[in-house]
Amino acid sequence: MSKDFDFTTEYTLDKPFFAECYDQTSLPVKFPQAYWKGILFLIFGVVLLEFELLPNGYVGWFFIVLSVIEAFSVYCKRTWWLWRQNISSSRGSKVVFEVNANGVRYKSGKIDRSIAWNEIDQLEQTDLGFIIHLGKQRQYVSKSCLNAEVIAFMVEQHATSKAN
Repeated sequence: MSKDFDFTTEYTLDKPFFAECYDQTSLPVKFPQAYWKGILFLIFGVVLLEFELLPNGYVGWFFIVLSVIEAFSVYCKRTWWLWRQNISSSRGSKVVFEVNANGVRYKSGKIDRSIAWNEIDQLEQTDLGFIIHLGKQRQYVSKSCLNAEVIAFMVEQHATSKAN
């Protein structure tokens, strides 16, 4: 492909985009491991209440209620995440996404982020998009705003940058 390749598109951060982003990037919840924090809060609260370690029981009840909230947030993880994204200030904003020989670039409001091809650890392709791995951070790009030529260019550029 040509080194002067340049592609620009725009998409909106809305509920369908957030839902696709979550569904494509989230890791499955493992039953006992996901609830450990809530279980520890519950045990700590019960110990505080049962052994009367503090003059009043408010702190113990606080930890018990906190354990219920934690368990609820794990159980409703997708809904909880989507709700937080939908009330965020970024909801409804337009994102300009650019792909060229240097890398990819996001522009939205106050955010202007460029990612060079050699900074990308992994370019994971899913059914509906790309997950760009940068260390422990992950960025999602939906294929709905990309054409076949851009998808092939991204895969080729990433492979070339890893080969060098």
